[in-house]
Amino acid sequence: MRHFYHTLIGELENKRRPVLATVLATRGSAPQVPGASALFSGRGLLSGTLGGGILEGDATRKAMQIHGKSTSLVYTFGLDADFSSSEGAICGGSATILLDADPGRSLQVFRELEKSIGNGIPGVLLTRITGSDKIEIKRQWFASGDPDLKPKGHPDEHPASAEWKNLWAEMDACLAEGKCTYRQRSDAPAVFLEPVRPLPKLLIAGAGHIGRALAHLGNLLDFEVTVLDDRKEYANARNIPDADRLIVEPVGKAMQEIRPGPDTHVVIVTRGHRDDTEALRACISWDVPYIGMIGSRKKIRTMRENFLSHDWATASQFDRVYAPVGLEIGSKTVQEIAVSIAAQLIQARNDSKKSYPGNPPKARHISAIILAAGESSRMKKPKLLLPFGDRSIIETVVDHAGRSAIGKTIVVLGANHEAIGKQIRNYPVETVYNSQYKKGMFSSVQCGLRAVPEPTEAVMILLGDQPMIGTGIMDRMVKAYRKAESGIIVASCKGKRGHPILIGSKYFRELLELPSGSSLRELLDMHLEDITELETDSPEILRDIDTEKDYQEELKHHHKTQTPS
Repeated sequence: MRHFYHTLIGELENKRRPVLATVLATRGSAPQVPGASALFSGRGLLSGTLGGGILEGDATRKAMQIHGKSTSLVYTFGLDADFSSSEGAICGGSATILLDADPGRSLQVFRELEKSIGNGIPGVLLTRITGSDKIEIKRQWFASGDPDLKPKGHPDEHPASAEWKNLWAEMDACLAEGKCTYRQRSDAPAVFLEPVRPLPKLLIAGAGHIGRALAHLGNLLDFEVTVLDDRKEYANARNIPDADRLIVEPVGKAMQEIRPGPDTHVVIVTRGHRDDTEALRACISWDVPYIGMIGSRKKIRTMRENFLSHDWATASQFDRVYAPVGLEIGSKTVQEIAVSIAAQLIQARNDSKKSYPGNPPKARHISAIILAAGESSRMKKPKLLLPFGDRSIIETVVDHAGRSAIGKTIVVLGANHEAIGKQIRNYPVETVYNSQYKKGMFSSVQCGLRAVPEPTEAVMILLGDQPMIGTGIMDRMVKAYRKAESGIIVASCKGKRGHPILIGSKYFRELLELPSGSSLRELLDMHLEDITELETDSPEILRDIDTEKDYQEELKHHHKTQTPS
C-alpha cells in the first residue's frame, strides 16, 4: 500500500525517529487542508507536505529543533504578511500545526490503522492533545463497521458517557463527510479527528501507450492502480512501473475475476474494438462511480446500438459510461489524452464522495427537454438536419446535452420527426412525438414535461436550433440551480434574457395546466420573485437559427471558434 501512514510505520520500525507534522486546522486561505501531514528528520523533509512555501519552511526548522527529543509542539502560523514583506506569506489566513516529536509511542495504533486500511476498511484516527508547556499526545484508531477492531473506550462500553456518545457521533460525521475535525476546550484535551480511507482503485484495461501514461498519473493522484492486458511484453513492471498490480490474462476473463468496490474506477483503453467490448460487457453492470471507454463518437454510437440490440445492457447502464472518455481539452497526444482522462477521474472521484452510492457525477434528477418539433417555415427546409461542423444542428445540440451534467435528455419531435429521429437514434436520448406541434412551441414544452421520469426535480428547456450553446453553459445552469433558492434559472447576457431556462418541479403542474397557445414568458412573468438570472457573458444565448442568413452567420461564428488563430 502507498498510504502516508505506511511510510511512517516503516520509519518507526527501522528505529528512526521522525517528527510527524499534521495540519490540525486552518483559517482563511492556507496552502493545505486539515489532515495534511509530513515527516521530518534532523536534516529536513522526508515525506509528505504541509503545502510548501514559508509555512513548510517554518515547520521544517521547528521540526529539526525538536528532532530526537520528546518535546512536541502545537503552534499557529500566520499567513497574513503584507506585500512589503520579503519572506512572509500573504494568503490572509493561518494554520494550526502539531509537531509530534515521538510518534513511535503510537506505533501500535498506526499498525491497527494499516491493518484496517489493508483490509479495505476505513476509519477515524482520534488524537487527544493535552498540556501547553509540555504536550502529551494519545491516539486511538476506530475502524468503521468492524467490531473486532474497536479499541477500548468504545462508547458501547460506556453507555452512560455523554461525552463518548457525542464523540462517536462526531466520528461518524467526520467519516461520512471525509473532513477532519479539530476542537479545543479549556476544560478538556484538544481533540483531532482524521478520517482515513483506503486508496480509491483505478482499474485500467489495456497496457498500451495510454494505459501506461494513465497508470503513472493515477499513481501520482493516489489511486491504487491495477493494469490488465493479455500481452506480457506490455503488462510488465518494466513497461508500467507505476502499477500496484499487473494482470496478464485475456481482458474479458480478467475483468470477470475482479471484485469491484464502491471506490473502483474503470478505464477501458485496449488495443481494439473487440477487447473494448469484452471489457465493457464484464463491468457495465458494476455499481461503481466511474466507467470510461476510449473511442470515436461513431464507434460509441455503434457499440451502444450493439449492446442494446443484444441485451448486454440497458440504455441507462450504457449511458452511465463516459464515452468518449476524458474531458474536452482538445487533447491530441498520448500524454494529453491521459491528462484529460485523469482530470475526469479527479472530477468523478470528488463527486462520488458527495453522491455515491451508484451515481456518476450527473444531476440525475435534472432532465433536459430539447424542442425540435418546429416546421422550419422561415427556413423553408428542415433546418435541424443542416450540417453544423462535423454533425447536424440537432446532433450538436443533443451531443452537448449528453456531455453536460444533465441526467436525462428528452427530444420532442413533430415536423420531419422521422428524419430527425433517425439522425439521433444512436444518441443516449429519449424521443417523444408531439402531435400538436402546429399549435406552437409551448405545446412541445408540455409534451416533453409529460415524458420526464419520476422523480425529476427540474427541467432545462433547450432549443433544437441553438447548436452554439455548449456544455459549459448547461453545467453552470445546473450549479446555479443547486446553489440558488430560486425555482427558475434563466441564462442572460448583459441584462438580456435568453435560453436555456431551467424550471423547478414545483412549476410542472402549473405549466401543464396553462392553456394552449401560452408561453414560458407567461410563467416567468407570474413568478418574477423566484427567478435567478445567470449572467453568461455569452451572446449566443440570445440567438437562434430561423433563416438562411442566421444559419450562415452561425456557421461563420462556429468556424472562427474552431479554427486555431
